[in-house]
Parts: sequence; structure tokens; C-alpha cells
Amino acid sequence: MELKEAIYGRRSVRKYTERQISDEDIHEILDAACWAPSAVNLQHWYFVACRSEEALSKLQEIMGGSIFGLTKTLQNRFQNHPQVIEETLDFVKSMGGARTVILAFLQNPHYEESTAAIESTAAAIQNMILTAYSKGIASCWLTAPLLVGEELRETFAPEHGQLVAAVTMGYSDLEPKAPRRKEGRYIIC
Repeated sequence: MELKEAIYGRRSVRKYTERQISDEDIHEILDAACWAPSAVNLQHWYFVACRSEEALSKLQEIMGGSIFGLTKTLQNRFQNHPQVIEETLDFVKSMGGARTVILAFLQNPHYEESTAAIESTAAAIQNMILTAYSKGIASCWLTAPLLVGEELRETFAPEHGQLVAAVTMGYSDLEPKAPRRKEGRYIIC
């Protein structure tokens, strides 16, 4: 697969089949994440791949606690689209049935340049989702877990830093369409 095809073709998927991702593919996806560029080569990321029934159950339980704050945000953003609100809340509670959810934390609790650490981790997440897509594995990059980030950190990575994002992964059970691109997002000087 050409890189351009992966960049233009990847979509956020919010419903997955029961099919589990192989151990080999998970290792390759996480290894690709770790090859991302990072500020001062600190490689600021720490990933937890939740795959066991126990880990996924605990994750869903914690994510249920994020619904109150998320509901208010969604109601403000999508007040004329109640179906979007309902679908999003259902997805966050169930993780779309994903059999793998990767939590991305900062490696350390304190970085002098926290923005650079978060940017570096975001670059690693991008490597992760593009590599998954190249293998026919769907994903969705979520920020809703930030609402319960401290609880997720305490549960899954207590010796590490803040949660940056969560990524659901699996084999898609639907074909999402590309959202329209907004104009005026860059300038060439």
C-alpha cells in the first residue's frame, strides 16, 4: 500500500467485528509507533494494549464514568443532531466492540516541555493507525477518555504520565464515508 493511499483512505471506525488482531500484527503496529520522531529523541510514549476480557471490561467500566462530561460537550456541539449524540455515547461506552484498545500515555509523569511530549506521542499514534490501516485493521483515535484520564492512568499505567489518547482497533463492521474537508486550513507563503 502506498503511503498516500493510507493517509487518504483511513477512516475512524466505530463498530468492529469479533475477530481478534493477531499478536504479530499488534507487535508490528506498536513497533511502528515507537519509530515516530520525538522531541530531543526522548521517545515520550508508553502504550498499554488492552486485549484481555478483564482489561477490556475494566476499561469499559471506567469509560462509563466519562459519559456525564461527554454528554454535555456533545449536546453543545450537536444540539440539532440527537442521533449523533446517542451514537457517540454508545460508542464510548462499548468501544464499538473493539477487541483491542490501545491507551497512549506519556512515559514519565513530568516533562519540562509537556507540549513537545504530547506532540511526540501524537506522532507515534499516527504511525500506529496508519500501520494498522495498511494491514486491513480499522481504528478510531479517541480523546473522550481524557475525561477519565487519571483513573485510566492509575489503573493501567500508574508509574507513567498522563493519558494522551485511546485508540480502538479491530476489523471494521461498517464502511464509514470520508467527512468533507474544511477549507482554509493552510496557506503557502
